[in-house]
Amino acid sequence: MIYKILKYLSIVPKLGYWNVSYMIWYRLTLKFKVRRFLFPVKIISCDGVFFRTGTKRCDYPLEWKDSLLSQAERIVTGIFPYYSYHWKKMGKNTDWFVNPFNGERFNSQLHWTLLSDFDKNVGDIKNVWEVSRFSWVATLSRAYAITEDDKYFITINNWLKDWCQANPLNIGPNWKCGQEAAIRVINLINSSLVLGQHKVPEKQLCDLVNIHLSRIDKNIRYSIVQDNNHGTSEAAGLFIGGLFLVNSFPDYYSNSKSYVKKGKRILEDRVKTLISGDGCFSQHSTNYHRLMLDTISFCEYWRKEFLAVRFSASFYNKAKAATLWLYQLTDLKSGNTVNLGANDGALLNVLNSANYRDYQPTLQLAFSVFFQNSVFDKDIAGNESLFWLSLKNQLSNDIIGKSQLYKSGYCKIQGNNSWALVRFPYFKFRPSHNDSLHFDLWINGKNVICDAGSYSYNPPENEKHINLTSVKHHNTVCFDNKDQMPKVSRFLLAEWLKTDFVSDLVEENGVASWGAGYTDRAGNKHIRYIKMKESQWTVEDTISGNFKSAIIGFNIDDELCRLDGRKVLLSNATIEAPDNTYSDIEDTIISQYYFQKRTIKRLNIKVDRPGTYKTIITINNRI
Repeated sequence: MIYKILKYLSIVPKLGYWNVSYMIWYRLTLKFKVRRFLFPVKIISCDGVFFRTGTKRCDYPLEWKDSLLSQAERIVTGIFPYYSYHWKKMGKNTDWFVNPFNGERFNSQLHWTLLSDFDKNVGDIKNVWEVSRFSWVATLSRAYAITEDDKYFITINNWLKDWCQANPLNIGPNWKCGQEAAIRVINLINSSLVLGQHKVPEKQLCDLVNIHLSRIDKNIRYSIVQDNNHGTSEAAGLFIGGLFLVNSFPDYYSNSKSYVKKGKRILEDRVKTLISGDGCFSQHSTNYHRLMLDTISFCEYWRKEFLAVRFSASFYNKAKAATLWLYQLTDLKSGNTVNLGANDGALLNVLNSANYRDYQPTLQLAFSVFFQNSVFDKDIAGNESLFWLSLKNQLSNDIIGKSQLYKSGYCKIQGNNSWALVRFPYFKFRPSHNDSLHFDLWINGKNVICDAGSYSYNPPENEKHINLTSVKHHNTVCFDNKDQMPKVSRFLLAEWLKTDFVSDLVEENGVASWGAGYTDRAGNKHIRYIKMKESQWTVEDTISGNFKSAIIGFNIDDELCRLDGRKVLLSNATIEAPDNTYSDIEDTIISQYYFQKRTIKRLNIKVDRPGTYKTIITINNRI
């Protein structure tokens, strides 16, 4: 305990004295039940309908129809998509508090301030929150808009009424997080657009949005001090929701204009603070980056739709940089991206039926609203979002994938049929994974040497040992079986690493090279150089220090992976381990969707002395 306290105190300056002070005060107000009085309970009226019937969209492309209606048919039977992957029955009836992965139920009668995020009996609270994010409202709205089948329309209204009756304001787990409330608001308003009712909505829908904004508004300071996507999401909820109410009933909702003003001010501040000049987001996570980018893209879309005043020039510069950052980290053949950092299954842009791992819908939307063009052609599922938003797909050929060094902690090296990303330690904001000098390699659209993901923030008791945030699940060096940075709490690491040096990215005559290095808390030093020439990649690791043993590890996602002496044979490449080392292959776990895991192989190159070790990856010429 003393060790943890000392480690925590050492990172207080990095977290920010004001942020830490507020968090301490906040937790004390929860512990002593003061905060519950700031959030009074209110029954949500639901006498009317939330959406009315609309006009059929006859111009909907046929190639999207089967996928959409297949999803909608499952949803109307009470089977919901959790984290865009698991289709689960939500209890015997529509039970908004059940964890469908274990059948346990959160207490729905207590004030949200009295509930724990990490109830060991019920399990991960996100398994309860997921269906109350209302992504299903958008799916059923799209299905109704192209079919005029009343079952979709009736299901939406009945389930929203049932949700309101089961979730009085500030009672139960679904009011515990302001970000969850903000996501509900954005999905409801986007669904009203799909149904052509966003400018003349039903008052019942406006009342529900207004109630959510009151919950977000009173606790948004808590989201701001976390310096993550909670702040951008909740600010967006206030901004978009406030605009929606001002446009619908300008004189009825007294706080709507103040919500717009406050949401815009906080959003501007969060974008300025959390997005670096080169476009990297504070959380060092591709999925949280996508969530943030979708959030600010929808803010800009609705600002234009309701003819509101533009954001600042700084906002647009940061938004464009964030768009380009994600584009460069996305594989242009598959639409997938590196499974970098925390991945909790969050997905805000649900106006399409693309796979969760497909980042093209987000990029198409962001490029459309911030650059007024697009980067992918018409024949992708991701363009469905543009269809519902009435945005044109104006393809630009000016933006291409290229090698790039990001001072905020990344180096991308682009080859002909392959590309790589290396993560180096630069932590202005708190890190979540022990992934310094992690190496990702994509070959012909497939992430062959890959990151492990997250799996769950609160896994079942029999899976508590799964810790994909550890250095043991990243493609880098592990000294003496210890993590690079020690964990002091569930989401907090101490002794943040710093780079000793970062070289320039050099590209000459088809050869690219780059390197970086750090020294850990035990005095062990790791320098990694990446070199690419034609179809060959060289990962050169120089390690030194007082370590007794070290492992250079690589996660390999290839069914044909097998060890042959010092070589690992893959379906499209060969990995040659360094001389004077011992290698073995073991089963390991990766998670590409939240609460999902599967087994792949991991190459462990074991060394027991300082030195320079070269791992050579040769891509088959037939690709």
